[in-house]
Amino acid sequence: MQIAICDDEREEILKIRNLIFNIQDNYRVDPFLNGQSLLEAVEEGNVYDLLFCDVYLQQENGIEIVRRLLRISPQTAVVFFTTSQEHAIEAFSVESLHYLVKPVSQEDIIEVFRRFGNRKKPRHTLTLRIDRMVNVLYQDEIMRVESHNHNTLITCRNDTVYSIRRPWQEISGMLDDSFVQIKKGVTLNMHYISRMTFRECTTRDGLTFLLRRDQAKDIREKYFAFVKNEMEKR
Repeated sequence: MQIAICDDEREEILKIRNLIFNIQDNYRVDPFLNGQSLLEAVEEGNVYDLLFCDVYLQQENGIEIVRRLLRISPQTAVVFFTTSQEHAIEAFSVESLHYLVKPVSQEDIIEVFRRFGNRKKPRHTLTLRIDRMVNVLYQDEIMRVESHNHNTLITCRNDTVYSIRRPWQEISGMLDDSFVQIKKGVTLNMHYISRMTFRECTTRDGLTFLLRRDQAKDIREKYFAFVKNEMEKR
C-alpha cells in the first residue's frame, strides 16, 4: 500500500506517519511539504492508494490541490486534516474518505483504515436504450439529468452527454436517493454539488443553478442531510 502525506509542517507529517506505522509498518509513506511537489510526483507516475492532505498549505489550498490530483489519479482515497470543521462540506465535494480535526489521534487513523477497507460497495445502475443500443450507466457517474426540448440530457462525470427521447420526469424517477430535483427540468447528483447557498447551487464542473423558490428550503435541507449522512458513513 502506498500512502502520501502532504503538509507544510514536517512535525505533522512525522506524527501521522508514526500513527500509520503503529498499525502497519510495511506501508510506503511519502512526505510532501507542498501540493505542487505532490502533483509532480503523481504526474511522473507515482500511484497512491491513500492521501492525507492538510487543507491549509502555504500559498496553496489543499482542497484545490486534491481536485487537480484526482483528475490524474481518480482512484486515490483522500483524507483531509485541519484545525476546524470549517471546510468539511467543501471537502465532501471532492468525495473525501474522511475529514480529521487536529490533533490527529490513533483512533482517527484506525477509523481511516476502517473506512478505506469498506469503500467498495454495490453501485446503482440506470439501464436505457440509447441509439438503438442498451446502455448501462452507473448512477454515481451521472452528474445531472436535464430536460432539453423534447429530449432528456444525461451528463456524466467524463463529460459524456447522452440525449434520450424520454421524459425528464420519468428518467428522474428511476434515480436513487443521491439525486435531488432543484427545479423543473433539472435533477442533480448531490455528490457533484460543490456549493449550496440560500437560492442557488454550484456543481463541481462550475455550473450554477437557481433553486426553485417554493422548494428552496426543502432542497437545502435534503442536501445538507445527505452530506451529513455521507460523512457519517465514511
